Amino acid sequence: MQLPVFPLDVVAFPGMTVPLFIFEARYRRMVQLLLESESEPKRFIMVLARPHEGVADGAPPIHRIGTAMDVLQLTENPDGTYEMLAHAQERVAVQIAHREDVPERDGSTRPLYFSEYREVPLQRDDPNEELVAAWDALDSFRRYARAIYAFDAQEQIESHLPEDLLYQASFVCANVRVPSASRQVLLEAPSLSARFRLAQKLMEERIAAHGPAIERDA
Repeated sequence: MQLPVFPLDVVAFPGMTVPLFIFEARYRRMVQLLLESESEPKRFIMVLARPHEGVADGAPPIHRIGTAMDVLQLTENPDGTYEMLAHAQERVAVQIAHREDVPERDGSTRPLYFSEYREVPLQRDDPNEELVAAWDALDSFRRYARAIYAFDAQEQIESHLPEDLLYQASFVCANVRVPSASRQVLLEAPSLSARFRLAQKLMEERIAAHGPAIERDA
């Protein structure tokens, strides 16, 4: 099975729901193909775009690990653009199989890429090890939230924190204010425990940078 590839400056983790505004001709074409497909769910691959520097000749400027996205809701605007809600599933390897050159209004074309669909599941460790890694990361996350977010962050965290450890990791990774490149590192973590530990390391670095704020709010 091949799926269309949608590069963005966004990294999606399993369980996240992402609002998307689709306006480029090639990605409007992607939506049309999804609508024409008889398969359910309507699925595409979202992947982090990368700078052109260091990209091999002929290769699209994208990372090689992305996330399978299922279309939850789709609305076409009068001008032909789309508003979409997409739900993140498992991470996948991005292996470009072919491209379609989609015409633009000015007569030029831009490529819509398609990738083979191959899931890359996170390695699961001993449950006790995962619980310890999750507990440590959530402890850091709560202290991080006191330093970075609004005064009611603790209540928001407790009311929205999932029970499943995989989605707990997604919740933490989605809410840490780091560059997209750092989020990509979290997405590519080899195991769930490693994802928690990497997220904790990023948060501890930012907690150290906001030490005075934490002291005031503690």
